[in-house]
Amino acid sequence: MSWSLHSNLVTYQEDPQAAFDGETIISELRVDEVNAFLDDIVSSLVGNPDAIRNEFIFAGIRSCIRYFTLLPPVGMSKLVDILAECFKKFLSFAAEEAMSRDGDTNLESCRAVIETYGFFIHCLIEAAESKARQEKSSQLPKKAAETKGKSKAKFDNEAGNWESQKRQLLDVLASALKADIHKFILSGPERDTFVGMITKSVSLILEDPDSAKTATVRNASFAILGIAAKKYDSGPSKSVQMRIMQLIREENIAEHVADFLKKLNDELDFPELTDGILRDAKDLEFGEEDSKQSKAFAKFIVKLSDVFSSRVLKNMINLQGHVDSESYVIRSAMLEVFANIIHNQLSTNPSEAAFSQMMSFYGILEERFADKNKFVRSKLLQLLQKLAERRDGGITDIPLDRWQSIVSLAIGRLHDKASAVRKNAVKLLAKMIESSPFLAIDNDKGNMSLNHFKSKRQELKKLIKDRFADNFGEESEERDNSDEEPPHKDLSANELPLSESSTAANLNELGNLRRFLKYYSDGARFLKQMKTAMPIVCELLSSNTKTEVVECMKFFSVAHRFQMDLAKEGTKKMIHKIWEKDGSSTDDEGSIRDNLLKCYEIMYMNPMPDPVRSKNEIIANSLISLIQDMNLAEITSFEQLIAAMMQKSMIPEGAIDILWSIFVSKRKEALPGRRRSALAILSMIGKAKKSIISNQKDVLFSCGLGENAREDLLLAKYACVALQQLGPAKKQKGSNAEPPSRLPMNDSVFSRLCQLMLYSTKSYNWFGFTEQAINTIYTLSEHPDVLCGHVLRVFAQRLFHLDSRMEDVVDSFRNMLNLENNLDQAAAAVEPGVDAVPDGPSITPGNGAGTECDSFELSKLCFLIGHIGIRQIAHLEAIEQEWKRRKVSKDSGPAKAQQDEIEQVTGAAEDEFTEAISYIREIDLLFGQNSLLAAFAPMIADICRSNLTFKAPILQVMATLALCKLMCISSKYCEENLQLLFTILEKSTNPIIRSNIIIGLGDMTVSFNSLIDENITYLYKRLSDNDTIVKKNTLMVLTHLILNGMVKVKGQISEMAKCLQDSDARISDLARLFFTELSTKENAIYNNLPDIISNLSAKDSGVSDEDFRSIMKFLFEFLKKEKQNESIVEKLCIRFKTSKEPRAWQDIAFCLSLVNFSTEKSVKKLIEYLPAYADKLHEPLVFKYIHDVIVKAKKLPKLESKGLLDEFESSLKKIQEQCLENEESIAKAKTISQERSGLQQDSQEIDVLLNNLDLASDEWQGETATSNARSTTNAHAKVIAKKAVVATKRKGALGKKKASKVESDDDESEVADDSGSEEEEKVYQAKKSGRKFRGKI
Repeated sequence: MSWSLHSNLVTYQEDPQAAFDGETIISELRVDEVNAFLDDIVSSLVGNPDAIRNEFIFAGIRSCIRYFTLLPPVGMSKLVDILAECFKKFLSFAAEEAMSRDGDTNLESCRAVIETYGFFIHCLIEAAESKARQEKSSQLPKKAAETKGKSKAKFDNEAGNWESQKRQLLDVLASALKADIHKFILSGPERDTFVGMITKSVSLILEDPDSAKTATVRNASFAILGIAAKKYDSGPSKSVQMRIMQLIREENIAEHVADFLKKLNDELDFPELTDGILRDAKDLEFGEEDSKQSKAFAKFIVKLSDVFSSRVLKNMINLQGHVDSESYVIRSAMLEVFANIIHNQLSTNPSEAAFSQMMSFYGILEERFADKNKFVRSKLLQLLQKLAERRDGGITDIPLDRWQSIVSLAIGRLHDKASAVRKNAVKLLAKMIESSPFLAIDNDKGNMSLNHFKSKRQELKKLIKDRFADNFGEESEERDNSDEEPPHKDLSANELPLSESSTAANLNELGNLRRFLKYYSDGARFLKQMKTAMPIVCELLSSNTKTEVVECMKFFSVAHRFQMDLAKEGTKKMIHKIWEKDGSSTDDEGSIRDNLLKCYEIMYMNPMPDPVRSKNEIIANSLISLIQDMNLAEITSFEQLIAAMMQKSMIPEGAIDILWSIFVSKRKEALPGRRRSALAILSMIGKAKKSIISNQKDVLFSCGLGENAREDLLLAKYACVALQQLGPAKKQKGSNAEPPSRLPMNDSVFSRLCQLMLYSTKSYNWFGFTEQAINTIYTLSEHPDVLCGHVLRVFAQRLFHLDSRMEDVVDSFRNMLNLENNLDQAAAAVEPGVDAVPDGPSITPGNGAGTECDSFELSKLCFLIGHIGIRQIAHLEAIEQEWKRRKVSKDSGPAKAQQDEIEQVTGAAEDEFTEAISYIREIDLLFGQNSLLAAFAPMIADICRSNLTFKAPILQVMATLALCKLMCISSKYCEENLQLLFTILEKSTNPIIRSNIIIGLGDMTVSFNSLIDENITYLYKRLSDNDTIVKKNTLMVLTHLILNGMVKVKGQISEMAKCLQDSDARISDLARLFFTELSTKENAIYNNLPDIISNLSAKDSGVSDEDFRSIMKFLFEFLKKEKQNESIVEKLCIRFKTSKEPRAWQDIAFCLSLVNFSTEKSVKKLIEYLPAYADKLHEPLVFKYIHDVIVKAKKLPKLESKGLLDEFESSLKKIQEQCLENEESIAKAKTISQERSGLQQDSQEIDVLLNNLDLASDEWQGETATSNARSTTNAHAKVIAKKAVVATKRKGALGKKKASKVESDDDESEVADDSGSEEEEKVYQAKKSGRKFRGKI
């Protein structure tokens, strides 16, 4: 039988299922017949392997392969086994024949048999792999994950365990290549064909993901490729290299190919294959669409650079072109290749060539900071993080010469648009702080403060200048004093400038000092760079991306550990993240709250060891130092943080004891500020764990409210805050209310608080203390209203110099005060001197009663009235809540059923109780005959109304604050004084008063929504207030009211939109937060967007073009629904019809360009409303924005009407050309019309002036004409002359002809008789001038 491997391969590859001569149709046989057929083949080959050349056997095996999918499992197994065993047996026989070398004929027959076996094994592998792929692809996608294992097991059973059979066939193929094929296949092309067939079979196996995952199959396959490459791939065909190039395009096997190449070099010493592959890789091109091939090659080249970096470095010239590849995946991979080479080869190589090459690689890496793709930039930052890690020797892979430039570029990436890039930039900066080369000196103790490095540098410069004056030099001083100059190289001993008197010892000392100076100079530069990054990272704490916020917090924890500048500002700002609501996060990084707690635990609960102070002492002092620099908002967040840390037992008991010892300390070094801070922290801890306060109540009373409390009212204030923690805790959602535990009225705490409140002082700290004292009384006392009422009575008695008869007070103060005759023991408890009125300005009310009082004391009385009133409301609510709690506890069992029946008949007792509480609040408190507050309420309103009489600023502030608080009690009182409050809000020049009123109006809106909602415009007006604090408070109040549904969103929301571009970052951030939260409410922004656009585009109340665009870009990001985009397009197009100003057209068109045209409906809406804006297209910006919409719409992948867009674009351009022509015509017409109207007006003016000239000439004829008249006429004549000249130029040739005619007449008149008087001559000349001017006209 004639045999040609090449022709058979070609025939098979053209159509594996093609019919051939002598085939057996397996599909027509029964199973038993198939098995019998296979048994005949097996029996023929077992004893005689070269019988495969028999036509019957050859045709039978080929028939089985053609119908391989129809073979029973046993038949498949038989076929594989017989081919593998017989081939192996024949290879042994052929090897013996080759050794004996009896003759070429035997070797030629061996060649045919070997090629036949190889051909059948190749066909068998291809058929089996094809069947395996069909089995996998037939699985349903939704059940793929569930049935993957089952389908593979099923196929293994059917195919006779194909995985093990694959290994069997691979072993046979390996044996075939290990044999000396040159002896059997003498022709080079035939030998290449045979080897190529085997390598293709191996490639088919490796391309299967499951086979690539199986280590034994994968290793056997690569072993075959290695043998083929080493022994047979030296010819021009390069079949192995070609197969490897195909494999590196498969993701599942690409990395294993890199390992194979490394193993091939190590075991077979054959790096040439790697070189060849890298040479061929030079010609590979990858586009953005070749994602699979790009990822596969990227994996290969990155892995190869990691395991075989030396060979990649030698072939870098073949790979450098991929740095600028169109595929961002390839660009990222090349950056990782550079990083791997730097890490594995160059950074540890001391040669200058290696250093130079490494610096060039860093240059390429730095260029990629500006890559257009965010994934490349992010990957670069990740690679630099790895290079910045310290090696075992303490050094990093980043040379010092590149340290400054990399830090600068990383800081620049903090402004990147991509969140992932910003996050990795923060991580890189944190890593560079930890791995900084400026931590080498142990005496610095890890202190990387910029001031520390600057002071060290100055000390060294002074030391060098003092000890080595001759060798200091101006050049050295200038070099070291420049922060902007890059670090210079270390000076060796030979490079130092020396004087003749220098010795070797001085030389060494000077060299060491110079190196220290360079160290601190470079460190100062690095820390100065980091200082500029701190504010930017602080801003990134407000990011909406969780991972970015977490990395920023970690950065500040690292910076705080090394005491870097501005690190404390970052730690204080990130404390607000305690309010984040992502507590249910389940990822590895945890929630923002959890990371915040970890960071604070690292920074403050795990301090660096100190030989002098204990750990608990360091913790206590650190917390005190932290809280002393906090503002009110930060303290509020810090309180929440302390509570969370107490829940997780992060604060040690020893640190709490240290805080108590600082609070009670009476040593001179125990500063008042430290005592207050310690007590404030203890109050926060006590809120989470009440026993900490209750166990130290006596200490708190004696040290906080004791003898020194009058001199330190702030400490007394914090003592009151701590005592309040003993009250009932706030009810948590889903839990029962805690029963109140109140103290009796005669408790020493309350008497001491009353004494301190009645203590006469001019300190403004009194107000803060009194506020907390009243809060403490209402929190802990059984009858707080009685205690506070007594304080109010005593204070009023002392202020108004009341005697025992209260009736005099009522009469003298217009019945404003209604005090009782009997003063309680609280008056007697006041120490001597309290009743004396302190010196100060006095005020006489305008009623003429003669009662005088100190303005500051009256301010204190107003504060007492207001705060007691607002706390009384809270007390009533607590009474109602306690009544309901007791009622619920009593209502159970049969009594409950009986009570329900009674309530059905008589009405609910709970409703009656609630109505009674409401009546007390609405009527009794401020209008009741027996109410103490009712006596003072008119006085408060009168003080606010009579601001010219009561001029003291503190009095007006406190009176207005009290008025706001009283208005929150009763709607009746609120309605009576609402216009007064609005008047004060509009006319007051004190920003504190305006700010307090805004906050008070917010509270009133919660209580009496209808009253304030009608006058909500007053609140919106304050958004344009000149004072930043007033504006910020207004924005916060409106944010709270709108987001909680207490105020409807109306057109005034455009005033809040203006705040998005406010110069104050706090206000703009609050505005962004408001609109972000508002966007969560359905259609809230969409419904108000048209009104916002109209108001912001208006001439009077609008904003600049730049601000308008910035605001709209931000707001349009919240329109994410397709229906919203479609509808807003229609609304905007309709607005073109009603808008008459070009500015409005431009703004509307700009808004259209911001719409997300993601559907065809929105595009068709734009086309449909073309007539609405067709006549506005002459405006360049209008046309530009509309055209931008078309360009953006064309990029939509699913848009079907792209032809319609092309037509629309062409028609749009034609309409624009017509509009421009029309505008030019209109402009010319206007110009002509203006010229005509100008000529007509000038003619009229000249006629009037000439008439005046005639009149003047007639007057000259009289003898009574004066010189004034003559001068006036001359002036008129000059004006007429000028206007006549202008008119002549405008009228053209006709005017010129008339003028020439008149001039000829004038020439004739010049010969007239000049006799007569001088006056007559002047009259004559004037008339002649008049005729001349008339002729010209």
